[in-house]
Amino acid sequence: MNGHSAHTPARIAFRVLGPLEVDGPDGAPLDVSGGKPATMLTLLLLHRNAWVSTDQLIDAVWAGLDAPASAQRNLKTYVWQLRRALPDERIESRPGAYRVRVLPGELDADVAADLSDQARIAPATKAVSLLEQALGLWRGCPYDGLTGDATSAVDRLTELHRSLREDLADASLTLGRSTEAISLLKALTDEDPLRELAWTRLMTALHRTGRRHEALAAYRRARTVLVRDLGIEPGAELTRLHQQILTDQEQMPAASSAPVPSDLPVRISGFVGREQELAAVRAAVSPDRVCVISVDGMAGIGKSAFVLEAAAALQDVDAQIWGTEHPRVLGRRVLLVLENVEDSNQVRDLMPNTPGSVVLVTSRRRLTGLDRDLTITLEPLADNDAVRITDCEQALRWSAGHPEALRRFAELLEGRPAWTAARLANGLDRLPARQRALAGLHDRFDETYHSLAEPVRRLYRLLSLTPQFDVRRAGRLLGADQQEVEPMIDELIDQHLVSEPAPGRFGVHPVVRDHAHRLLLATESPDDLLAAAQRARLTGQAELELVSPDDPRVA
Repeated sequence: MNGHSAHTPARIAFRVLGPLEVDGPDGAPLDVSGGKPATMLTLLLLHRNAWVSTDQLIDAVWAGLDAPASAQRNLKTYVWQLRRALPDERIESRPGAYRVRVLPGELDADVAADLSDQARIAPATKAVSLLEQALGLWRGCPYDGLTGDATSAVDRLTELHRSLREDLADASLTLGRSTEAISLLKALTDEDPLRELAWTRLMTALHRTGRRHEALAAYRRARTVLVRDLGIEPGAELTRLHQQILTDQEQMPAASSAPVPSDLPVRISGFVGREQELAAVRAAVSPDRVCVISVDGMAGIGKSAFVLEAAAALQDVDAQIWGTEHPRVLGRRVLLVLENVEDSNQVRDLMPNTPGSVVLVTSRRRLTGLDRDLTITLEPLADNDAVRITDCEQALRWSAGHPEALRRFAELLEGRPAWTAARLANGLDRLPARQRALAGLHDRFDETYHSLAEPVRRLYRLLSLTPQFDVRRAGRLLGADQQEVEPMIDELIDQHLVSEPAPGRFGVHPVVRDHAHRLLLATESPDDLLAAAQRARLTGQAELELVSPDDPRVA
């Protein structure tokens, strides 16, 4: 069947974190035939909601073998078998290509990434539950049975599995479960002894629990492995921690000072930059009034990490509270953090009334109608701060200072042998590789995208064709007049999907553009793309030069 069915499809569970499994709407396993049909479905799930050419499918299904002359006919048979097994005709076709429709939350790999994102901003007790739920989804090697195309996705999911265990160790340590945390971290250093981040976390956990000599022994083991296998000394962070343990100068709270009661999540390790913004927060707070500070910016720009850093510097309160699950506290100075606020009324209903209280509000859009003392819009990191996360040229170019994109690229490359890291880095120059590396981040952009009206969504998708534009260019892309397009651009600016670096000149951040381009190819026909490109071609404006879908700067 071509196109989407009119009704909402029944939900299916696709599991690729191990051998392929599919459950129907009632939870019963579906027979997807195994063998070559299962391999075909696995590849379609790897490229879910995107068209996969029959040539790609043939290469995957007959991996390492000469495909028979009947390969095209065989694919049609496999599609027929899969359509019989899956409800709602999830397998769609067009000349020379197939795709599988997957709804949000149906693919276990996406669910795991989403649980990881939720855990990073959740209180420790909730984070442990989310992380354990995510880890429980793993049953073996991701996309089992696929080669070639799946390499980057398998690397990314293997890295996610490792990060989930590291985050679980951090959360367990916060809750005082030091034995569990240290056991996890020891297993991680045994599995990947070249990964300095795991050694850093293990040494920190050992030192914080009074096992200083074990922490120093862990450093010696780490250094031995790094020198022997890579011929390099430990990096700056591991060396600095080693020196800190040697001199026992880690700054710990004085025994006589009781910590402020808090259910805030653990601060993000490796936080960099934002010094001016943090200074502005400290300057805005006053003991004479309730201070409201809003922090907005695009998905993944670091709003949660920023408010946690700000909260760490604002200790002159009686309690620190995360989220809306607590009753309103009267007569006490509180620091209240409200995440992902959509409407100013959400803040008003929870406002504390004791002078000296602080309310930190984060939002992906610019909030209106909120009486506040300070508004901070987080922009991408400056070059000198971005390079503190990774010095990989491709990661810096394609993240353009976006903190989460930087960290995801860095995690993808970290701990690999030099040749593997170079291969992966060069792969980031290709759009599909970037989209796979940033899949979890792009899922969060999906939430903002789906909140837009359809005409604004289409403009957003089409804007991925040009790095810069003005109102006239946007109107021609959409086939609409300027008066109709201007409020759409304003909406995209308010949602931090478009920036205005100069009056009347607009741009799309590379991370946002990669997201929009994926949606564009999944929704627009080649004829529609060609028509939009032809409408938008303007002469004599090199700085607004249209970039076509086939241009290497896009693809």
